[in-house]
Amino acid sequence: MLSAVRKRQLNKFKKILNISDVDLELLNTALTHSSYNYESDNADLPDYERLEFLGDSVLRICVSEYLFDKYPDYNEGKLTKIRSTLVSDRFISTLADELNLKEYLNIGIHEEKDGGREKESINACAFEAVIGAVYKTAGFDEAKNFIYGMYSDVNTDFEEIMLNFNTKELLQQYTQGLNKDLPEYKVINETGKAHNKTFEVSVIYQNKELGRGTAKTKKDAEKNAAYNALKSLKVLKECENG
Repeated sequence: MLSAVRKRQLNKFKKILNISDVDLELLNTALTHSSYNYESDNADLPDYERLEFLGDSVLRICVSEYLFDKYPDYNEGKLTKIRSTLVSDRFISTLADELNLKEYLNIGIHEEKDGGREKESINACAFEAVIGAVYKTAGFDEAKNFIYGMYSDVNTDFEEIMLNFNTKELLQQYTQGLNKDLPEYKVINETGKAHNKTFEVSVIYQNKELGRGTAKTKKDAEKNAAYNALKSLKVLKECENG
């Protein structure tokens, strides 16, 4: 039985989702981490895992169709690589942030102290579980419209996806395919005032510079360096061709 306070919270979240026909009990389950039930001595109550399983399947078919229709000239390899990014925990957690989903999570005290409310994996799983709840109570079309709405403003161009999400991971996969050595990132230059710095980063592999990148943050400079390394190694071109 949901408390009056929890019902108000869930109804507020339904407004954010812009979907009225979602069962509150099911939505509450979608937003409940296993640690919450365990610490509440309600370990027999459902958490988001089963709904996540369902929502993951709905998300994948919808994103697949979305990309299939949007990019009729992209081959299977290219579409697969874009989809893998768009359904990754890292990416889905950014969509969860847009909904402020973490504020509505039921999470155990110990998991809370461990930073669970901010974890990409938990927020991504809960997001997929919410999709599962929408699908079960409002149907596939409503779930599809919700997913399309979340992805409508996302830049799904292949090069942008590679640049913004996958470059460091792709470079690491490439080097690990050669041997166990990993690329290293080093800041080689900083310019500008403390509040408005620009960083130049070099990515080095086996004592050889593979590429450089500049940006306003070290993290983005590393991404750009990895991107340029992939270009120089012609790895990114291989990915584009599937």
